[in-house]
Amino acid sequence: MGKPRFAVSGNANLDVYLVVERIPGPDEAVEAVETRSYVGGAATNVAVALARLGVYARFLGFVGGDDEGARVLKELGGNGVDTGYVQMSSLPTGRVIVLLDRQGRRAMVALRGANTELKPGCFNAESVLGGVDHLHLSSTHPGYTAWLLQEAKRLGLSTSWDPGMAVVSRSPQEVLKAARSADVLFLNEREYEALRGGLAELGETLVVVKRGEEGSEAPRLGVKVKAFRVSPVDTTGAGDTFDASFLVAWKLGLSVEDCLLLGNAAGALKVTRMGAHSSPTLRELYDFLSSRVESGEALPRLAGLFRDLA
Repeated sequence: MGKPRFAVSGNANLDVYLVVERIPGPDEAVEAVETRSYVGGAATNVAVALARLGVYARFLGFVGGDDEGARVLKELGGNGVDTGYVQMSSLPTGRVIVLLDRQGRRAMVALRGANTELKPGCFNAESVLGGVDHLHLSSTHPGYTAWLLQEAKRLGLSTSWDPGMAVVSRSPQEVLKAARSADVLFLNEREYEALRGGLAELGETLVVVKRGEEGSEAPRLGVKVKAFRVSPVDTTGAGDTFDASFLVAWKLGLSVEDCLLLGNAAGALKVTRMGAHSSPTLRELYDFLSSRVESGEALPRLAGLFRDLA
């Protein structure tokens, strides 16, 4: 089986980190002890994580004609992501302010900017989806998501979506409606609980729930896999790294259990590093799995995946 080829769509941002002793509450002020900035956005995280695993990843999104937009393109291209389909906007590149405490917990405020250009019809689907076999969307609004997922299905691609809590909390019924065109729906615990009552209407969509320190599961199949124990430094992008590793394994025909295991391992490695784009390479993922007893009897089964991607 050949390597899968991915298109990933969603927000592209510059993430500005302010490291604090604790996250402030309402009407509280704390002093930042350090500041850093990284290229972010859930979809860019997934695209970079895919490319670092050795598969083709194309990014579909918008940036402004500013220094931040140039930095986004340079960062993605430097990590092996195809940026030839990124569109320029008259609006500023998206920005996210991240408050990060010493335990790796975070709070975020976003300015969408150029990301508001992601609307139905903003791309020529035949052009931007040509030459790939899977479309993944992250943190995208249901209207745009439904349109692009349906276009992808029309063109014969497999599809996945990770809507994110902001989208789920705003419009749960629209999320459920759009998710009918997704082969895989990624949720965290809060998103799963918010949508749980309507998931039965999704038909054959594979629902994957990421539970952080508790691991991950495919609840409709009754499959659960425990997490790997690590000391977290920064959880930003861990769920996106999980998505990428799961999808590569899924496209190569591995069992759902082994897909969950790989996602857990990649996410665990990511949280030990700063920055949303510090996801593991294929070699790092293999070495991590080889060194952990939690891998159990899975490693021999996964040998084919590492061979196919090498």
